[in-house]
Amino acid sequence: MSNRLIMAVSGAAALALILMLGLALRGDPPSGPFPPKGPPEHARHDERDHDERGTGERQIIPLREAAGIAHRRFRGRLIAARLKPPTPAERARGVGLVHELKLLTARRDVLLIRLDARSGAFLEVAGSGLTEARRKTGDDE
Repeated sequence: MSNRLIMAVSGAAALALILMLGLALRGDPPSGPFPPKGPPEHARHDERDHDERGTGERQIIPLREAAGIAHRRFRGRLIAARLKPPTPAERARGVGLVHELKLLTARRDVLLIRLDARSGAFLEVAGSGLTEARRKTGDDE
Protein backbone atom coordinates (compact mmCIF):
# COMPACT_ATOMS: atom_id res chain seq x y z
CA MET A 1 0.00 0.00 0.00
CA SER A 2 1.14 3.49 -0.66
CA ASN A 3 1.93 5.98 2.03
CA ARG A 4 -0.97 8.18 0.92
CA LEU A 5 -3.49 5.37 1.41
CA ILE A 6 -2.06 4.52 4.83
CA MET A 7 -2.21 8.18 5.86
CA ALA A 8 -5.82 8.51 4.62
CA VAL A 9 -6.98 5.39 6.49
CA SER A 10 -5.13 6.45 9.65
CA GLY A 11 -6.64 9.93 9.46
CA ALA A 12 -10.17 8.57 9.02
CA ALA A 13 -9.71 6.20 11.97
CA ALA A 14 -8.36 9.02 14.14
CA LEU A 15 -11.28 11.28 13.19
CA ALA A 16 -13.81 8.55 14.02
CA LEU A 17 -12.12 7.97 17.38
CA ILE A 18 -12.18 11.69 18.20
CA LEU A 19 -15.87 11.95 17.28
CA MET A 20 -16.77 8.91 19.41
CA LEU A 21 -14.76 10.27 22.35
CA GLY A 22 -16.45 13.65 22.01
CA LEU A 23 -19.91 12.05 22.09
CA ALA A 24 -18.95 9.96 25.11
CA LEU A 25 -17.72 13.03 27.00
CA ARG A 26 -20.83 14.97 26.04
CA GLY A 27 -23.01 12.34 27.69
CA ASP A 28 -25.46 11.82 24.84
CA PRO A 29 -26.67 8.22 24.63
CA PRO A 30 -25.71 6.46 21.44
CA SER A 31 -28.51 5.96 18.98
CA GLY A 32 -29.19 2.47 17.77
CA PRO A 33 -30.77 -0.79 18.85
CA PHE A 34 -30.05 -0.33 22.55
CA PRO A 35 -32.77 -0.90 25.17
CA PRO A 36 -34.09 2.22 26.86
CA LYS A 37 -32.69 3.03 30.27
CA GLY A 38 -34.82 2.72 33.37
CA PRO A 39 -37.78 0.51 34.21
CA PRO A 40 -40.40 -0.30 31.59
CA GLU A 41 -43.48 1.89 31.54
CA HIS A 42 -45.65 -0.87 32.99
CA ALA A 43 -43.38 -1.32 36.03
CA ARG A 44 -45.08 -0.57 39.31
CA HIS A 45 -43.47 1.80 41.77
CA ASP A 46 -44.72 1.29 45.29
CA GLU A 47 -43.35 0.37 48.69
CA ARG A 48 -43.40 -3.36 47.88
CA ASP A 49 -40.78 -2.75 45.19
CA HIS A 50 -38.20 -1.33 47.60
CA ASP A 51 -35.83 -3.33 49.76
CA GLU A 52 -35.02 -2.65 53.39
CA ARG A 53 -31.69 -1.03 52.52
CA GLY A 54 -33.46 1.75 50.64
CA THR A 55 -31.66 1.14 47.34
CA GLY A 56 -34.92 1.43 45.44
CA GLU A 57 -35.14 -2.18 44.29
CA ARG A 58 -36.02 -5.43 45.97
CA GLN A 59 -33.53 -8.20 45.45
CA ILE A 60 -34.26 -11.21 43.28
CA ILE A 61 -33.55 -14.42 45.13
CA PRO A 62 -30.68 -16.38 43.56
CA LEU A 63 -31.42 -19.48 41.50
CA ARG A 64 -29.74 -21.65 44.14
CA GLU A 65 -32.16 -20.37 46.78
CA ALA A 66 -35.17 -20.84 44.47
CA ALA A 67 -34.06 -24.43 43.78
CA GLY A 68 -33.70 -24.99 47.53
CA ILE A 69 -37.25 -23.77 48.14
CA ALA A 70 -38.57 -26.16 45.48
CA HIS A 71 -36.49 -29.09 46.80
CA ARG A 72 -37.73 -28.57 50.35
CA ARG A 73 -41.27 -29.17 49.10
CA PHE A 74 -40.77 -31.66 46.22
CA ARG A 75 -38.45 -34.58 45.48
CA GLY A 76 -36.76 -34.44 42.10
CA ARG A 77 -33.75 -33.31 40.13
CA LEU A 78 -33.60 -29.79 38.72
CA ILE A 79 -33.42 -30.08 34.93
CA ALA A 80 -34.25 -26.52 33.85
CA ALA A 81 -34.55 -23.05 35.34
CA ARG A 82 -35.12 -19.59 33.96
CA LEU A 83 -36.40 -16.16 34.88
CA LYS A 84 -39.64 -15.22 33.15
CA PRO A 85 -42.04 -12.31 33.22
CA PRO A 86 -45.23 -12.88 35.21
CA THR A 87 -48.53 -13.83 33.64
CA PRO A 88 -51.19 -11.11 33.70
CA ALA A 89 -52.84 -12.80 36.71
CA GLU A 90 -49.50 -12.96 38.56
CA ARG A 91 -48.76 -9.33 37.71
CA ALA A 92 -52.17 -8.35 39.11
CA ARG A 93 -51.09 -9.98 42.41
CA GLY A 94 -47.97 -7.76 42.48
CA VAL A 95 -45.45 -10.28 41.12
CA GLY A 96 -42.68 -8.64 39.11
CA LEU A 97 -40.55 -11.59 38.00
CA VAL A 98 -40.87 -15.39 38.14
CA HIS A 99 -38.40 -18.24 38.64
CA GLU A 100 -39.68 -21.08 36.46
CA LEU A 101 -38.17 -24.43 37.48
CA LYS A 102 -38.58 -27.94 36.08
CA LEU A 103 -37.96 -30.95 38.31
CA LEU A 104 -37.61 -34.53 37.06
CA THR A 105 -39.15 -36.91 39.60
CA ALA A 106 -38.10 -40.49 40.40
CA ARG A 107 -41.03 -41.69 38.25
CA ARG A 108 -39.64 -39.60 35.37
CA ASP A 109 -42.47 -37.08 35.54
CA VAL A 110 -41.66 -33.40 35.01
CA LEU A 111 -42.97 -30.84 37.48
CA LEU A 112 -43.29 -27.21 36.45
CA ILE A 113 -42.81 -24.91 39.44
CA ARG A 114 -43.28 -21.13 39.31
CA LEU A 115 -41.95 -19.07 42.23
CA ASP A 116 -42.11 -15.34 42.88
CA ALA A 117 -38.49 -14.34 42.17
CA ARG A 118 -38.50 -11.75 44.98
CA SER A 119 -40.32 -13.52 47.82
CA GLY A 120 -39.88 -17.20 46.90
CA ALA A 121 -43.63 -17.82 47.24
CA PHE A 122 -45.09 -20.65 45.18
CA LEU A 123 -47.26 -19.30 42.37
CA GLU A 124 -48.01 -22.52 40.47
CA VAL A 125 -47.02 -26.18 40.55
CA ALA A 126 -48.14 -28.47 37.74
CA GLY A 127 -47.29 -31.89 36.34
CA SER A 128 -48.03 -35.59 36.63
CA GLY A 129 -46.90 -37.32 39.79
CA LEU A 130 -47.23 -34.18 41.86
CA THR A 131 -48.64 -35.96 44.90
CA GLU A 132 -45.93 -38.64 44.90
CA ALA A 133 -43.17 -36.05 44.59
CA ARG A 134 -44.50 -33.89 47.43
CA ARG A 135 -42.39 -34.13 50.59
CA LYS A 136 -44.11 -34.83 53.87
CA THR A 137 -43.37 -32.71 56.94
CA GLY A 138 -39.99 -33.81 58.33
CA ASP A 139 -39.08 -35.70 55.12
CA ASP A 140 -35.36 -35.03 54.54
CA GLU A 141 -34.57 -37.30 51.59
